[in-house]
Amino acid sequence: MSRKITRRQFAKGTIASAAIISAAGLSRPVQAKVKIRHGNAANAKYEGNIFATAFFERVKELSGGEIEAETFYGVLGGEKTLVDGVALGTLDSCCVAYTGTRNFDLFYAPFLFRDYDHVSRVVNGPLRPQLNKLLSDKYKGHLLGIGRAGAFGLYLNTKIDSFSGIRNMKIRCGQIEGVLAGLRAFGANPTPIPFNEVYSALQQGVAEGQVTLSSLVITQKFYEVTKYAILQDWGLGLDKWIVSNRIWNQLTSSQKEIMTETFKEMEQTHWYTPIKNAAASNHRKWEEFNGAGTLLDLSVDEAGSVMNPVNQGLVDEVFGAGTWKKMQDA
Repeated sequence: MSRKITRRQFAKGTIASAAIISAAGLSRPVQAKVKIRHGNAANAKYEGNIFATAFFERVKELSGGEIEAETFYGVLGGEKTLVDGVALGTLDSCCVAYTGTRNFDLFYAPFLFRDYDHVSRVVNGPLRPQLNKLLSDKYKGHLLGIGRAGAFGLYLNTKIDSFSGIRNMKIRCGQIEGVLAGLRAFGANPTPIPFNEVYSALQQGVAEGQVTLSSLVITQKFYEVTKYAILQDWGLGLDKWIVSNRIWNQLTSSQKEIMTETFKEMEQTHWYTPIKNAAASNHRKWEEFNGAGTLLDLSVDEAGSVMNPVNQGLVDEVFGAGTWKKMQDA
């Protein structure tokens, strides 16, 4: 009796078979080797780059050495330079937060997603075709996957009892549409300041708080210049891994399966899980530095009542009518 094999079962079988063949040293059909030049703006100690190194090692193993990578961490310039390099053909692959597109910038809006698992279902589900076309048109690139790079947090010098307490506060943030929209929805005054000037701006009172990646608050010693940390995530950090169409189109079907499925599996174990585990540790350290009562637990229901109509309007405007419902159903 024949049995229908799902796409995922086929992919797992392909990867497993590749590993067995490689380990056994059996003869394989000769394939053209592909060398991928990959870049990221952060140094080699960044969690996403630790993942990238392990990912490429695994891909090389599973492909029997057909896919190799040369990595450049923190040496080729900023994120815009990297993604432009993919478009120009001077770089084959990059992992960046920046894309210069409204579509991806909206993903940083607070309370847009229920959690990181929801993000994965949305990006790899109903929005995947549109997002991939967007990157192909703008940067001649293929969206290999999304790296869940850690939540953004809200850090303040004033204690508040609800999110409405940030009204009229000057809050430092990046120039990202979703972040700006969230702060404005609660009546705050978004204050874009370059990252290397944030510490002094908070110290001098130029800003009364900030939105930043929670994974940075301890290493950057922001607990010295802000007193209170909000426990609820203020948006979710997402790194986009883009492979040039020129390279992607050189890959065989089985090589593409290896790249795609290995990314999905290892992103969960080697990137998202370590980031998730570190978040609880950072909260404990924050309270050790600033004292009991400096971690503020606010109402998500209140936040949702404010942000849901804002987020729905932005999503349907940028992605098309009905997209918000597709995201909620994912």
